[in-house]
Amino acid sequence: MLKQILFDENGNWNAFSAKHKKKIRFVVIKEVEKYRKCGDPRNGFKVFVCEGCHDIKWVPYRCKGRFCTTCSCGETEEWSRLMCEDVVQVNHRHVVFTIDEGLWDVFLRTENC
Repeated sequence: MLKQILFDENGNWNAFSAKHKKKIRFVVIKEVEKYRKCGDPRNGFKVFVCEGCHDIKWVPYRCKGRFCTTCSCGETEEWSRLMCEDVVQVNHRHVVFTIDEGLWDVFLRTENC
C-alpha cells in the first residue's frame, strides 16, 4: 500500500523529494530508492526447482532496508526472536530508578568516587 502511495502515476515521492531536496538526508533518499526496487526481479532473483515435480519458483531479492515495510518487519521479528531466546529464559527483574532534577548535581559530582 505504501509503495502504491509513494510511487503511483502521480509521482508523489518524486514531487516531495524535488520540493524538499535540501532538507532530506542522503540516507533517507538511499533507503527510499532501495524500497522502490525491493522485490523487482530485474534486480536479481533466485530460482528454486523441486527435484520431485520439477516445479519452478522464482524468488526476487529483497532490499533489506530499514524503510521497507516487508524487509524491516522481518528483521524486527528476527531480532525479537533472538532477544526472547537470550533474555526471557533467565530469571530477571526490571527496575527503573528516577532521580529528582534537583539532585542531579549531587550525583554528577560523586560519579568518579
